[in-house]
Amino acid sequence: MKIYRDFPFQVTNRPRAIALGFFDGVHLGHQKLIKELIAISHSRDLIPTVFTFGDHPNSNFNDHFRFSGLIQKAEGRLARIAELNVQETILAPMIDQVKMISATDFFHKYLLKDFGMQALIVGKDARFGHNGQGNVELLEQWTKQTGIDLLVVGDVKIGKCKISSTLIREFIEQGNIKQANQCLGYAYRIQGEVVHGKKLGRTLGFPTLNIIFDADLVKPRFGVYASQVKLQNQTLPAITSIGTNPTVSKDNQIKVETYIYNKNIDLYNKKVTVVLLDFVRDEMIFKSVDAMKKRIFSDLNTVRKMHEQKEF
Repeated sequence: MKIYRDFPFQVTNRPRAIALGFFDGVHLGHQKLIKELIAISHSRDLIPTVFTFGDHPNSNFNDHFRFSGLIQKAEGRLARIAELNVQETILAPMIDQVKMISATDFFHKYLLKDFGMQALIVGKDARFGHNGQGNVELLEQWTKQTGIDLLVVGDVKIGKCKISSTLIREFIEQGNIKQANQCLGYAYRIQGEVVHGKKLGRTLGFPTLNIIFDADLVKPRFGVYASQVKLQNQTLPAITSIGTNPTVSKDNQIKVETYIYNKNIDLYNKKVTVVLLDFVRDEMIFKSVDAMKKRIFSDLNTVRKMHEQKEF
């Protein structure tokens, strides 16, 4: 997938179908929209293109947007989008020049003139342009005037709940990982480089992979999770603790500590993907390291059974 990251956008004027959105999480609703993009592109011989933004939604159009962190960083979003057979993505930087583009200029100058748009696919709550002044009502007027095909994709629901990035963030914050994964259409994951910790886990008999949690991401509920570690062509069962580990640490730094319990691998300085499957218990403060060790082994037995019974 070709990615355009710089402004002014150096995009060749070729016939495109464009899907517009932030796509945080690339959840089932986003996937439905992108599948429509691919279908329209194939039927009309257009280049399937996503227009999205590189920075936080709260740096976008609405100062009152409830934002607790990203589900994914930009590179994670791009990887998921590429998996859906999108050929090009325009990843607009949220710099002042971009944020000040009016809704009219965004549609007529960029999408229509510079990008060669012939079809546009959006969600029904789409907003664009300076201060989010552009909406679906305006798009319906402008596409009708210019002869552009407009497809407004409806919500995707699980039960009575509309799937949205906001709902998924709330599930992650609450520790409702199974519900978050259901809405995402895949298992929520945390990626990072394995760093050296205090090696307390090693002395207790379960050496952990330690990842520094990215402050830009939504914070999962602190506690213990059944998890997996993905390494190239391997998927290994694991147990993960997320939190500040208050029993032995006072720095308040959020840590992601994962123990692969059936394999010993040296992964220091390597990037790994930790997949969260289910919440087990809240983070606790223990009276002693021995008490903590006893509880961790109990948690490990619980997680082993969850993996063996394929409860996810």
